[in-house]
Amino acid sequence: MYAEAKRLGVKYIIGGECGHMWRVIHQYMDTMNGPADFLEVPKSSITGTTFNNAASTKMVHISEFTADLIKNNKLKLDKSRNAHVKATFHDSCNTSRGMGLMDEPRYILDHVVDNWVEMPENTIREQTFCCGSGTGLNTDEIMELRMRSGLPRANAVKHVIDKHDVNTLSCVCAIDRATLTSLMNYWNPGCAVCGVSELVGNALVMDGENRQELDEGLRTLV
Repeated sequence: MYAEAKRLGVKYIIGGECGHMWRVIHQYMDTMNGPADFLEVPKSSITGTTFNNAASTKMVHISEFTADLIKNNKLKLDKSRNAHVKATFHDSCNTSRGMGLMDEPRYILDHVVDNWVEMPENTIREQTFCCGSGTGLNTDEIMELRMRSGLPRANAVKHVIDKHDVNTLSCVCAIDRATLTSLMNYWNPGCAVCGVSELVGNALVMDGENRQELDEGLRTLV
């Protein structure tokens, strides 16, 4: 990844919704590769914000980047485009308990969804429950183990489904985005799973857009 960034001559890297990537970059990259001196400390050319927390890795998480855009009023957003969503948020182990990325996704949700609620306090943030399928366990051969491992998280989701009519579980980890779908289908049928950036995409208002076809598609998701 860093070799490709060097080949392309970029200034810094924006990391996607991937929990393992985020933890590896922050805990092991310097030791394995040394400082990325050929890159710059990330500074948004859109808002002027310098991400000093990324001075070593030269990588900004997409949630940090998006939250900064929203804070500086650089995105046109329409929450009503997520009117079909009543969301909750899953703190992925690597991004939250491992690396402390907890506030930015919630800040984004506040601005793209009218209806979202937290799961019980002892199941989120630093006390988050595992998705049950990380560390290479996301294979169909051990589906029973996956479903058993993810039951604590599924129970917390069921709590907000029963209490608040939640219909969507959001997260900022691609592995969780893939594996939580099976978990929800098994324990909480009818609860969709999505990335936070998907909800941002739904809510984006673009100049000169023609949204009719997309809006009709969104209404059929839930």
